Amino acid sequence: MRSWHDFHITGYAVHGTRSELVFELEWPHDSSVDMKRAKLVFAGVEGYFLEHDLGGNIVYAFEERPLQEFLTEWTDRFEAECKWGWPKFWRPIPHPKRAVEVEREEALRALTALQVKCIELSSSYGLSGWILAAGSRHAFIDA
Repeated sequence: MRSWHDFHITGYAVHGTRSELVFELEWPHDSSVDMKRAKLVFAGVEGYFLEHDLGGNIVYAFEERPLQEFLTEWTDRFEAECKWGWPKFWRPIPHPKRAVEVEREEALRALTALQVKCIELSSSYGLSGWILAAGSRHAFIDA
């Protein structure tokens, strides 16, 4: 994935029925870059979590991380939230009585079959979180 370091997130949108998450990015500096404004689109989104939105957010990185490591880290949160159906790939409704290790393996199997990757958003300022998506693409936006 391209480095978006120091780009500002000027907006983002979730398109639930299309399973997309779109970030609008802008380079605010006077230095030269190949694109000043872009849309970064994550497609085949199976889940996401974003927090600390300050309205003006500065990207540190969008980086892929191992899916199994991610699922292990977030197991407790998913267990606490699954009674409300989040995330949709965790426990199906009604909630079966099975060990979390089994649930984590099932989630890993299902997400891997869909070729989902875990992308972590870290920021220098503001918005952070993660996106589970099958792919991403970016496009130039005319000024």
